[in-house]
Amino acid sequence: MSHNFQAVWKPTIFREYIGVKPYPDNLNNFPENIINPKISEFHFILGFATEDYDQEGKGTGYFKRTWNYDYFSPDKVRELKKKYGNVKVIISIGGRHTDSSQYPFNPVEKELWSDQAIDSLKEVIADYDGEKDECGCNNVIDGIEINYEEIKCTDTDFAHYIGKVIKELKNQVPSIKVVSIAPSDLVRLHYRRLYQEYHDYINWVDYQFYDQKVSSKDEFVNLFRELSNEYQGKLLAGFSTDPNDAGKISREVFLEGCSELIHRKLLPGIFVWDANDSAVPRSNEKPFLLEEKAQNLLTGSD
Repeated sequence: MSHNFQAVWKPTIFREYIGVKPYPDNLNNFPENIINPKISEFHFILGFATEDYDQEGKGTGYFKRTWNYDYFSPDKVRELKKKYGNVKVIISIGGRHTDSSQYPFNPVEKELWSDQAIDSLKEVIADYDGEKDECGCNNVIDGIEINYEEIKCTDTDFAHYIGKVIKELKNQVPSIKVVSIAPSDLVRLHYRRLYQEYHDYINWVDYQFYDQKVSSKDEFVNLFRELSNEYQGKLLAGFSTDPNDAGKISREVFLEGCSELIHRKLLPGIFVWDANDSAVPRSNEKPFLLEEKAQNLLTGSD
């Protein structure tokens, strides 16, 4: 297979999921101590905006936020942005499966779903994007992410209806400058079609490397190169600190692989799932150790 993606001369971005799981006692605000000022862009990804489902499990397109609004309020976002000019805040749309919750893309009526999704997501964003204050932070929310792990339709339908939501939100909401998607191995074809048809609207791809078995550095690097060919240099490398993802890719394999990709000038950035777990470290480790190591790699500080 040929690899025709462009080289990345310098990594520019680090992203951290937050709000996506039950909260430990020491996570009731954005953990600003993990922000490396040398990173060009640091994104907190708020999760999730999830939709309501009918009695048959069909998605209605009516989205609501599920994170703790008091912990991650508009005022706290503005305060964070005043202190750190490299910070952006993204809303993740969809939801990650757990033993007790499932959030499939399974629209009850596809055309109606897209219209209702656009309207309800605009309301979620409007809760944050109030009047401009002294810091100029009228764009409290900077972007959206599509994060469906189960898709109950064809790749063509997924691309069409999700693509319509992406396009209209980016066109209608001035603050939405960043759009990302979060594919995994099981739904790779659906996201590939979405990217192919709407690549001009998609800035980053948060591929869930931690959702499949990756045993060695070489395997990780080769998978990254293969995916980069599909996503034209917009691919970010992802690692999970969630204990439920343990055993699929080790921290050592991930960091060694990222180091090699940086050396080859192929890695634009890294993302981590998730702050809720990173705040509760392994035995004898400090919180957010992986985040620190990853950003040091990206900035050449390690």
